[in-house]
Amino acid sequence: MVVAAAIILREQGPSSVTYRHVAGKAGAASSSVGYYFDSIDDLLREAAEYNVRMWARRAEKAADAAEDLTREEARAQVVELLLQACLPEDLVVPVAHYEQLMTAAESSVVTTAYRRGRERLDDAISRILRCAGLSKVNPRIVAAVVDGAAVAGISEGHPVREAAHTMLSEAIGVMGEAQQDED
Repeated sequence: MVVAAAIILREQGPSSVTYRHVAGKAGAASSSVGYYFDSIDDLLREAAEYNVRMWARRAEKAADAAEDLTREEARAQVVELLLQACLPEDLVVPVAHYEQLMTAAESSVVTTAYRRGRERLDDAISRILRCAGLSKVNPRIVAAVVDGAAVAGISEGHPVREAAHTMLSEAIGVMGEAQQDED
């Protein structure tokens, strides 16, 4: 039921997570959802935490890959590794991903879960930057550049990954020159 609620949350936002909708998605009776969850807020919290764990695992997988590289290899691949960490998988429609992040504000339970889970994402981004010799670069700035470029790409009709790659490459170049670790 948590997975069904997480899918609904990602695809349609918090207001669509109802016992009836979750039960239908999970192939269960509405009463069974109420049996396992005391309230919609409990269900939303679990669903949001599930989503954040999924996003964190994706980012951590990219960080693990970076740690298997030499510093030079990681530096050469840093933009692609950061995009793997920050952007949803190719099978996710970028518009839907960013819409659901915006609609998260409809529920304080969801925003709290997303805010708490942000630490794991930031840690993974930091690991990638450290491997590339860019540990002084703020991971939140990287996420802001990627998300901003993705939203700009969506609104301007450009492929999201290409827009984010271009903008992040430029930003990493500037930040890297200013903040590159000593070798």
